[in-house]
Amino acid sequence: MKKFLSIAIIAAAAANAGAVSFDDLAVTAAELRLTAAEAPAAATPPVPEPVKLKIGVISKAERKEYITRAETWRPETKLNTAAIDFKTGPYGKMKYAPEELVTCGYVPMKEAYDEGRPNGTTRKFKCRDAKGKEFKVKYGSDNGELMTEVASSWIMTAIGAYADRMYPVRLNCPDCPSDPFKDESDRGAWTQGQMVVIEDKIGERMEYKPNSGIGFDEFHLMNDRVGAEALSGLAHFLGNSDNKAPNQAIACQKDDVVAGPGGKAACAKPVAYMQDMGISFGGHKFYHNSRMDFDRWAKEKIWDDPRACVMNLKATHTSSINGTDHSGRDMHQIGEQARQLLITRLSLLSRQQLTDIFTAARAPLREPRHSAGEWADLFLSRVEKLRSPMGAKTPAGFACPYSVVPPNSAPQPDPFGN
Repeated sequence: MKKFLSIAIIAAAAANAGAVSFDDLAVTAAELRLTAAEAPAAATPPVPEPVKLKIGVISKAERKEYITRAETWRPETKLNTAAIDFKTGPYGKMKYAPEELVTCGYVPMKEAYDEGRPNGTTRKFKCRDAKGKEFKVKYGSDNGELMTEVASSWIMTAIGAYADRMYPVRLNCPDCPSDPFKDESDRGAWTQGQMVVIEDKIGERMEYKPNSGIGFDEFHLMNDRVGAEALSGLAHFLGNSDNKAPNQAIACQKDDVVAGPGGKAACAKPVAYMQDMGISFGGHKFYHNSRMDFDRWAKEKIWDDPRACVMNLKATHTSSINGTDHSGRDMHQIGEQARQLLITRLSLLSRQQLTDIFTAARAPLREPRHSAGEWADLFLSRVEKLRSPMGAKTPAGFACPYSVVPPNSAPQPDPFGN
């Protein structure tokens, strides 16, 4: 019966369209006998691999535009500082737990860095994990920068300032030299399990030339004047005297890299942040401030002129906070809105949280030795000096002279020397 119906259908088609053969129909008898269940499924088009956009080198004009709209602080409504347990770490997804033993393989300097070695003087190198991912390691038992980087990064993350992620861990590296930043010749001599810090960048630096960064003397270009002043105020508060341009960055976080005109990578939300906080939590020395130095940080003033809200920070030839910016603003002066922002954010941290931060940063191991609780108390006492610039003599309702520091705020020199 099925055979009869098939012949009838073909015959009818032939009657309507003249003499038509199976070849004309471009179908075979075998195909006609296939049922729907036997028919081959339609081919699934291949799914293209996602394209990883990289911004790369940008023009000076593009850089200026990014600086203009750079964000310096996350909105307070997006923070949940009170819920952070710093015994486990401040990041939503911790790649490494505090003091976790991490194992990796050494990446030779000539392979790891374009110039054959890293910038700066801090001891560092690159290592590769079992999955082939490379990461930066900072090391040295006598290197206070390891402590300052962890403490500042964790504090800034908690209060909503942008910062690279820092992981205080212990490192096994079977083929690492004993001191790779100095000499690579004794491969395999690394002291296993020693304390290090792994650095994880929050995003891609956006620069017109390598390692150009952004100086605080360019912060006047930002539309967010209050945020810019508050970030500068935080540098003063922490004693960050090594604030040259390469130590700050305009960056784009991974999720904010988008395809712009012509498919070129662009940044939807640029951020400005302090990338290198190696010299902080200390006080005046001959050249820079000291690192993680309790006694010197305790003696370091918050204010040079409390009534005028001019803050104190040592300036050196590597400082970009030095005198006035290009608009004539006094870079050590802070406006009332920025002072209040800074007080509010720093006050989000409890004493117990600060104690856990300084413990994770290994601050109690630094000479002169003080407990993590003492470090927390010192931190809170400095927040109180922000709140009451003149101590007990601070007038009720005190406010800084400027709501936002205007251009040409710096005192003008008297040409007659009067």
